[in-house]
Amino acid sequence: MGGVGDITLYEGIVRKQSGDLAWKRRYLCIRGALEEGERLDAGRIPRFKSLDLVLAVSKETMRQQCIATPFAELEDVFPVPSKYTGSNARHVFAVAFKTGKRLLFQARGDPERDEWMQKIQEALGIDDDE
Repeated sequence: MGGVGDITLYEGIVRKQSGDLAWKRRYLCIRGALEEGERLDAGRIPRFKSLDLVLAVSKETMRQQCIATPFAELEDVFPVPSKYTGSNARHVFAVAFKTGKRLLFQARGDPERDEWMQKIQEALGIDDDE
């Protein structure tokens, strides 16, 4: 996988809203590549040379085909009330790009949605240190 880090920091199965408002099952993960000489140690956040939000049909197909977005291109992540999803879906969060584009993802429940948002916000915060 060219350009996508080799360490999976967080992963899971979510549903992604497509252009026709249908929800499709997808594999989503946060992947990183450590700076030279950095290690993953408990209790400290290492420096990454790259962090990507990676979307694929499944974990098994990720190496062949995926969409990797560098965290530098992402602006925010936030919960989306069901009345604003276009399909009354619950447990939804949006990932906002600096271009204005947004992707909507649905988790299995609010705790899982909140965990995704926390992990993405942490990764965005790491990028802010550069």
